[in-house]
Amino acid sequence: MSHKALFSFLLLVFSGALMFGLSGCKSENKNIQQPPSLKVMTVAGTSVPVYLEMVGQAEGIPTVEIRARVEGYLENWSFQEGSVVQKGQVLFTIEKNQYINNVNFSQADLTNKEAAWEYAQLNVARLKPLVATNAISQNDYDVAVTQEKQAKAAVESGKADLQQSNLNLSYTTISSPITGYIGAVDVRPGNLVGRGESTLLATVSSVDPMYINFQMNETDYLRIVRWIAENEAVIEKHGEAPIKVYLTLSDNKEYPIAGDVDFIGRNIDPATGAIAMRAVFSNPKGIIKPGNYAKVKLILNEKEDAVVIPQSTLQQIQDKYFVFILDSANKIARVPVILGQYIGNTVVVSKGLEPGARILMEGYQKIREGMPVTPVTVKDTIAVPGPGE
Repeated sequence: MSHKALFSFLLLVFSGALMFGLSGCKSENKNIQQPPSLKVMTVAGTSVPVYLEMVGQAEGIPTVEIRARVEGYLENWSFQEGSVVQKGQVLFTIEKNQYINNVNFSQADLTNKEAAWEYAQLNVARLKPLVATNAISQNDYDVAVTQEKQAKAAVESGKADLQQSNLNLSYTTISSPITGYIGAVDVRPGNLVGRGESTLLATVSSVDPMYINFQMNETDYLRIVRWIAENEAVIEKHGEAPIKVYLTLSDNKEYPIAGDVDFIGRNIDPATGAIAMRAVFSNPKGIIKPGNYAKVKLILNEKEDAVVIPQSTLQQIQDKYFVFILDSANKIARVPVILGQYIGNTVVVSKGLEPGARILMEGYQKIREGMPVTPVTVKDTIAVPGPGE
């Protein structure tokens, strides 16, 4: 074989080997899997309100029963059932004729008794000088004095009768003693009311302010009174009510005005282990109605640098909770956590996580501990509402 032919053969062999080697490298590179890209959020510490939550029910301050205080036929009512009535507004009218006649009779009777008393006074004045000169007997004078006193007492009795007659006449016009919601009418016009009893006609409940009654267990009650004792100096300095109360109504919306605890029961009920409490709320727009149920939230203080995470990042095995985080090498680690209060779609982590931890937001079905991940950082947009928000 010539030198030229030998050189061509060696070149062909070398080129084939080189191509085979490059093909093997490409195949090997294809078998190396890149770490999956998953969304990761760095947890930031945030201020979280520390509160207690209970269920309460609204009650008007006060609730007044409107009753017929005299007997008679109900003539009419002058309001819209279920509306707000004003203090002093006429609500019902009972027929008056009988009571007007009673007033006239009492007035005439009083006039007659006053005339009799006037005559008795004149008689005593006339006889007094006569008894001094023995022109009449002392007995005759004593009788005149006694008659004058009886006439005077009769006048006082007549005045009382007239006053009562006027009072009974006033009861035929029934007005609202408070401003508030009035319910349905219990008795329709034309019916006899007040016979032997004070017939219930309707009920009025105040609209502003409103009470919210609720109960608190003994443990939470002790927690509150100890908190007040520990913060007494701060409370006195600011001159504010010790504990503000917020409401979440049945539509899951926050009531915009905070209330104050104005009553704590005398004792803890041994049957339930709870103590009765009450908060008072301003209700200028009448949003709260008597009987409304609401969640009562008592704000104690705020916890700084609390860790709050989306509930969707929680994993559960039986009664244990954990989250997936990324370590400094971008590898997955499973961390057990102890949960605090739930706030909307988030939850406070009491133990297990610190601010700055990177939690996994997705891919829980296809990951395992120690697995490397290419993190795709998403912004922490968790916003914890403040009291009453």
